[in-house]
Formats: sequence, structure tokens, C-alpha cells
Amino acid sequence: MALTGAPTAQHTVPVSTLGAFLTNLQESVSAVAQAVYGRPTTSASIPRDIRDATALSASATYPSSFGVAMYGPPIDADQYDLFGELPGRLHTVLDEAVNKVLDIVDLSEGASSSNDLLTEQLAPLGPRALKHISALTAGLTDANVGARVTWRAHEGSVRRSNWTLPGVQRVRQLCEESEFTEAERITVTGWLGTASSFHGKVEIRTDNGDTIRANTDEELTGRLDLYFNKRVSAEVKVTRVVFAGGRERRLYSVLNIRKLQDDET
Repeated sequence: MALTGAPTAQHTVPVSTLGAFLTNLQESVSAVAQAVYGRPTTSASIPRDIRDATALSASATYPSSFGVAMYGPPIDADQYDLFGELPGRLHTVLDEAVNKVLDIVDLSEGASSSNDLLTEQLAPLGPRALKHISALTAGLTDANVGARVTWRAHEGSVRRSNWTLPGVQRVRQLCEESEFTEAERITVTGWLGTASSFHGKVEIRTDNGDTIRANTDEELTGRLDLYFNKRVSAEVKVTRVVFAGGRERRLYSVLNIRKLQDDET
């Protein structure tokens, strides 16, 4: 990870800038991992297993602009079991979270990039992750620096991204001007056509023809196989998020679910 821009021309950077950047980067990655592997949170603590799986360690600095080498935690079989992943899965929790952050970085670059695509990436991460990404981008913007990243995943693939100051500013604006409404609860009936216990996701085709893609409550995730391809009634929490420019997205989370009998409507 290299910080770039005029303030780093002499291969130095203020400690206050570097310290805040590393802290905000770690918090952003952990919050994104929680959104991807659990359920996006507003204020509750990020579970210890998520934090342990995404903990970054700085091992060295090097002249580039101002560069820091970082590594994730050692990988063992227990971590794969912990997150309910398929045996032999190549990407770790940390890889998935970093890739999601780099998706946001890449989409923010270029004059023709659409904010619609960015909001589609940001919205499902929830208010906690957006708060940390906002702090990360604010720190870079205020210091007038960008970032260049080379990420080597556990399975050997290499990904490179360059985050320029205009791209950083775009993400900051979207995060700071996003508004999450207070969640409401609704009941929907329909067919549960897709269920993933690995990521806690379901897809319900409602009786009125709409399709709802939702996260599932932690206690429910392990029982999704009971409802797959069944007609169900689900209690769903709905949160509306409005981004800069007025683009709106609804986020769904299934809290409870039950199978419907043939004679129920």
C-alpha cells in the first residue's frame, strides 16, 4: 500500500496522516467483512471472529511514494469452518473484504464512471461500513493524497488498484451525503427460490411478482435449507438509503420465516 501525491514526494508523510489512514483502513475492511459475511451493522460491535480474520499487520515500509507492506493473519482450517465456507474455498474472509473495497476504488476512477454503479456497491454495506469508508476518504482528501494498492490473495491472484484524489473525493461525497432511514418491519409471502447459508442471503419471489434479495438474521442463516423452494411467510426489516443525487436503494433483512401450508395465503 503506497500513499501517493505531492505530500509524499520526499518519501515521507506526517505520522498523523499515516496513523489515521491505517486505522481507518483496518476499520473499513473489518466493517465490510461483517457486511459481506454477516449482517451490516449500525452500532453493534463487530464480532471478534470477524476482527481476527481481517486483522492487518504492518511489517515494513519502503520508498515508493510512501509505502507500507501489510499482511493478513495466518490461515488455518478452523477459520474456514467458522464462516461456513465450502471446503477448499480459495478466497479468505480478508480477501473478500479487500476485494470489495477495491471494487469501490476502481468504480470511483475515471470521468465516465457512473455514481449509480458506486451506490450499488456501497448501499448493501450498511451505515457502519459507510461511516468508516467516509472517515478513510476524508483523511486522504484532507491530506491531499491518494493510494496505490497491490493485493496478493491467499490463492495467489494479484490485484492492483490506483486511487486518485478525484476518485477518493467521489466516494467521500457519496458516503457523507447518504441517508439511512429508520428501519420498518413488513411481512411478505412468496416462494424462497435462492438461499445461501454461506453468505446469509435469500431471494424471495413475492405473491405480487416482486423479487426481494435480503440478508438473513444470524440465527436463521443455519436453517435456510428448511425453506428452500418452499412457499413462506417472512418478517422482513426494510431500510431505505438515499444517496447524493437522489438515488434510492432499499435494503432487506429477513428476521423470521415460516413455511406456509397449501391452504394459507
